[in-house]
Amino acid sequence: MLLDCDEQLFMAYKRSGEKGTEKVLSTWSEAENKLQADPKILGTALSPNLFLVNEEMAMNIAFSTARKYWGHVTTDTQAFFDKQGMDAKFVHDRLNDFFYTQRGKEIFFEQLFAQHTMDFERLIWLIFGKRMQITMPVNELQTIFLYKLNNEYFVHMIYKEHTLFWHWLFMKKIYSLFIHKPLEQFTFIHEMLGHFEHSARKTYTHVNNFVNNYKKVLDKCITYVDNHNSTCLEKKQLHLYQIVVHYRLAEGDNRCVKSLITAFEADWRYSMYALTEKEKVLIAYLLFHIAHQEKNDELVIQYGEYLLEDERLNNYAIEIMLEYKELLPNRKPTPPAIVKNYELNFLENLYAILLDHYVRTERYHEGLTLLKEHKLASNKKIHAALVQKNYSNEHFIAIEAYVQQDIALLVNNSLQHIGLSVDEWRRNYRLPEASYYFVAQSASLHILNILKVLFVTEQYELFEKLMEIYKKYLLIDDHFESLRVFISTYVEQE
Repeated sequence: MLLDCDEQLFMAYKRSGEKGTEKVLSTWSEAENKLQADPKILGTALSPNLFLVNEEMAMNIAFSTARKYWGHVTTDTQAFFDKQGMDAKFVHDRLNDFFYTQRGKEIFFEQLFAQHTMDFERLIWLIFGKRMQITMPVNELQTIFLYKLNNEYFVHMIYKEHTLFWHWLFMKKIYSLFIHKPLEQFTFIHEMLGHFEHSARKTYTHVNNFVNNYKKVLDKCITYVDNHNSTCLEKKQLHLYQIVVHYRLAEGDNRCVKSLITAFEADWRYSMYALTEKEKVLIAYLLFHIAHQEKNDELVIQYGEYLLEDERLNNYAIEIMLEYKELLPNRKPTPPAIVKNYELNFLENLYAILLDHYVRTERYHEGLTLLKEHKLASNKKIHAALVQKNYSNEHFIAIEAYVQQDIALLVNNSLQHIGLSVDEWRRNYRLPEASYYFVAQSASLHILNILKVLFVTEQYELFEKLMEIYKKYLLIDDHFESLRVFISTYVEQE
């Protein structure tokens, strides 16, 4: 079920491509003289009156479209269900119960309204109550989007056929809403613009220097929206999203990000929409990583300690991840492990970076405090040894056992045949083409920082055992040479 404007633009696109659709849009724009001037940042805007609908119509469009494409079993989908142990009759009955009852329609719309998107995988989870691990078959209907603005709804579909057109039209509609609608009507700005960026990548993958072009377009749009809207909470959310986008796409140059943060803090510090604790944590997290990239030890330590104090980052991490999905690496933390890629979890990475800068600035006792207070800064057994001062042989054996288990899981994703996995690891972990090369590099650097802290703070028993484990499983020549020079220099100074 297509809206009239979607159908007309689709026909124009099939005849003449994007130029044909822009010509139709220009004609419509000339006939519509009630809207404010169109800045034409992203071509000609659509009148929101053409695609915003009431709640009943939004429900009917979304549900009837989903039923048309997802409400019956194709050969491909049944083959998928067969692998899940679901026979055709069971699947057919469940789909009918869902798609041909008022209750099914209500559940569908509730989920779509709450999540803003629906795809086949999410629908299967909704109907059958479990997430499927096998890749879903590609369907003609790929995604349904739904957003509410005041009492109106924006509903849009992405289809497999001419998918670039549907992504282009989705971008055009979101752009048009920001140009023509008051900012106060928007909810979940970060999520809507995240979907906008995803469609931009799909639409303009062929464009050279996409990142710079996208940032320029985004900045122009935000400047325009700024100038045509009064101060409001939604404007602050828009500015914060702009900062995060520039940070993610900085490509090593953070000058613009820092400039945006400075202006943001100045603009909102004394407004009635002053920064919340969560927003302060988000800004500190960005500045922490920027300082690390720029090797600014003092700022890394300042922001790192702020984020750890009162568990600030941990307290707001889920909210930040929900709003900015790609910002915080959220691989499940592994307190027992020490051989791992520390960049895959935001807290483990924070501890590793902070410890590195403690060592760089010779703040070894602060490094030791970090290791004693936080399991994720080393691992459970090393932490227990430091806190309980348990330096028994059994405890050291347990530390080595954890290392062997880490390696077995990295090499073969199994704790069977640990000895064979360790042998394979030893043969390959120094090779750049090995799948676990970066894990070895990350773990080696972090363990060496732990060793430096232990040596200077005279935790000699644990230092010697950990050094023995390092030489056995993680020895990287240039890393180890830096440790040898460090110890030699430190002893000479003493």
